[in-house]
Amino acid sequence: MMVQSQETLLSAANKLKEYRIKNTPQRQVILSYLMTSHAHPSIEMIFKYVRSNGFSVSLATVYNTLQLLIDHNLIIEIAADSGGHMRYDYFETPHYHVICVNCNKIVDVFDASYKQNEREAAQETGFQVFNSQYEVYGLCPACQQKLAETEHKNCSYVKFWY
Repeated sequence: MMVQSQETLLSAANKLKEYRIKNTPQRQVILSYLMTSHAHPSIEMIFKYVRSNGFSVSLATVYNTLQLLIDHNLIIEIAADSGGHMRYDYFETPHYHVICVNCNKIVDVFDASYKQNEREAAQETGFQVFNSQYEVYGLCPACQQKLAETEHKNCSYVKFWY
C-alpha cells in the first residue's frame, strides 16, 4: 500500500480546516487516501490502509471519521458491493459512477451536466437540494469478455444481444 505524499496530507489537512473539522492524524490520512484513491474503497480497505501506515485505530474510529466526512459533504457512500460493504468516494469534482454488477468495479464518469437534474428537481419541487448521486449499473468490458468466452465455449453458436 502506498504512503501518502506530504503534499496530499497537507491538502487533506487544509480541506479539514476549510470545513472546520478538527484535524487529527487519523482523519488526515483517511481523507488523503480517499482524495487519491480510485478504488472506491470499503471501510475494511480504508481500515487496513490506515493500519498499514502505522496508525493504531479501531474500525469504529474509521467508521466515525467516514460518517463525519459524509456529514460535511466531503465524501459520499456508494452502493454496497456484492459482499454488502459500502464503498466511499471523495466528491470534490462532480461525477457519477458506473458499477459492474458482476465484479463490483466502479468507474468515475466526470460529467457535470448531470448536476442540471438537481437544479430541475429543486425548481419543480421547491426542495433545497444539497447534493445527489447517480449510479449506472451494467457489465464492465472484462466481465463482458468473460461472459462471451463462456457462452462461446458452451454453445455451438454465438448469441447476439441487442
